[in-house]
Amino acid sequence: MIEIKNLTHSFGDKTLYKNVNLNINKGEKIGLVGLNGTGKTTFINILTEKIIPEHGEIVFPKNLKVGYLDQFIDIQKNQTILEYLKTAFQDLYKLDLEYNSILKQLENNGENEQQKLNKMQNIFEKLLESGFYEIDTKINQIATGLGICDYKMETYLKNLSGGQKMKVMLAKILLQKPDILILDEPTNYLDTNHIEWFSKFLNKFEGNVLIVSHDVTFLDGVINTVWSLENQTILKYNGNYSSFEKQKSLIEKTQQKRNENLEKERKKLEEYIAKNKVRSSTAKQAKRREKRLQKLEVVKKTEALPDPHFDFLYKHNPFNNLIVLRNLSIGYQTPILSGINFDFFNGEKIRIKGFNGIGKTTLLKTIIKLIPQLFGTINYYGNIDFGFFEQEIDFEDKSQTPLQNVLLNFPDLSEKAARGLLSKVGIDKKHVLEPIKNLSGGEMCRLKIAKLIKEPHTVLVLDEISSHLDVKAKSVLAKAINNFSGLVLFVSHEEDFVLQIKDVKEIDIKQFKSKN
Repeated sequence: MIEIKNLTHSFGDKTLYKNVNLNINKGEKIGLVGLNGTGKTTFINILTEKIIPEHGEIVFPKNLKVGYLDQFIDIQKNQTILEYLKTAFQDLYKLDLEYNSILKQLENNGENEQQKLNKMQNIFEKLLESGFYEIDTKINQIATGLGICDYKMETYLKNLSGGQKMKVMLAKILLQKPDILILDEPTNYLDTNHIEWFSKFLNKFEGNVLIVSHDVTFLDGVINTVWSLENQTILKYNGNYSSFEKQKSLIEKTQQKRNENLEKERKKLEEYIAKNKVRSSTAKQAKRREKRLQKLEVVKKTEALPDPHFDFLYKHNPFNNLIVLRNLSIGYQTPILSGINFDFFNGEKIRIKGFNGIGKTTLLKTIIKLIPQLFGTINYYGNIDFGFFEQEIDFEDKSQTPLQNVLLNFPDLSEKAARGLLSKVGIDKKHVLEPIKNLSGGEMCRLKIAKLIKEPHTVLVLDEISSHLDVKAKSVLAKAINNFSGLVLFVSHEEDFVLQIKDVKEIDIKQFKSKN
């Protein structure tokens, strides 16, 4: 399907890939994996021709139809959701217009009647074969499966949140039926039910799929091949993500044993050379061993980013009962959730559940006073400092470097301390002075976490904080949440991540959905 030939590319002074040769074969559904910052999004940008590689080429078959979901793209159009989704079939609508135009010509005059009738017949057969007359059904199936119908199809795109727009863009790509789907973090804005539907869709999808995702459960249910970014190359493993982890672990153990044996041999050779190279009787043997020593190579370990160290500082509050919600209604012009009654206590870990678009984020923002409640009361006890992680990874000025961003937010911080903070969350020194726009989604997420761990808080409010993090960073994050002494309110669609958090209480807010 697609050939990758001698691909070499760097990021600053760091080589991401060197002489990579791979094929995407028919039927392969590929998970592109690697630690944050190893070049997954860069690889996708090369594959989709947004970036020209330093060396090498990507060879596509003629007329290959590519569907690409970019986690950072934005659409600001004066179209409704339905109008936008119909653009997936714009070629068919053009044919339909041509059909109706010929029909009008026939009504007005009878010239070349048979020729026009033949052309109409050809167009009709193309429309029928392409499923033109089932377009509304197709749109409804995809929109329902991804939860888009909850926003109302007449809603304008400009009025949607970033996450809602991503879902609408994904729906359009699926409706276009491309030969290959290239998906960058497609589940970040999907809840559990919609991820399940999407997984089934991809399993039935007849084309190729290449996915970047940190959702292990999702990958396990969809992919049959793993491409792993390791040591400036991309290694191919057959099977799903769990199979890849077992294979990689076995390979690493084998390599470690081989390295240990090579190191023993190296020491023996060095000892022999040191003792015998000055003796005339053994100098030749020593010279031969010296040549052998030079040829010994130790297999490199996978190059990794610095391990992150997330630790949330707690600001003491003497009250046990921190926040009380009574008969609360939330929303904007009209309530989307009503009759909410809850008591939140110090030390609790509360997961807010509910289908996408029901109002989870709205509830969190109402609790932390970013959005006023419509009715009811929220009582706070003692001095509460909220630490908020917002779902959408965005920065006002992406031309800033991470270092500039931290110093701007914390002007009293020295440059050395700011660098230490960034290092702590796993942003290496090479990326500290790169523009934020050049960072991966995972690195941007770490930058946001850096600002969150800088100050003490009484309550942490975390909206999909784990979505862009690699498996190792998620584990560190879960431990940090477990160690935090205050209240944690969080939203997460990643069951593997939630299972790592101890004593989680869950609140499904669909019970409060307003009839309005």
